[in-house]
Amino acid sequence: MGLTGLQILVIEDAPDVLAVLTMLLRIEGADVVAAGSGHDALTIFRSRHFDVVVSDLGLPDIAGDVLIRTIIAAARRPINVVVITGESQPALTRALAAGAEVIFAKPCQWDTVVAYLGGLSLAGAA
Repeated sequence: MGLTGLQILVIEDAPDVLAVLTMLLRIEGADVVAAGSGHDALTIFRSRHFDVVVSDLGLPDIAGDVLIRTIIAAARRPINVVVITGESQPALTRALAAGAEVIFAKPCQWDTVVAYLGGLSLAGAA
């Protein structure tokens, strides 16, 4: 299990997608907390430590780039922000400018996402 010990906050407003991402990350060994909105995510994020935030950009309550900036500013230590989204330009450019490390376009190759997250874990995020 390549993601064992990795603390991940998943932010996704589509309940089915959120459930699948959460399940798949847990199968890979990650400790996952799920949030269905930007506001819920910020409340959760401020209450505990995470190594990685995996977020959609198209949230109904907070713009993706604003959420990313807020999370990075609120982090007690460096945080890895990974985006999985169906959004297109210019939202992707804004997300990268806000501090997202990588963007995976939906539908994405799951093994590529896991390999990326596993690299973060090996680099000492966990």
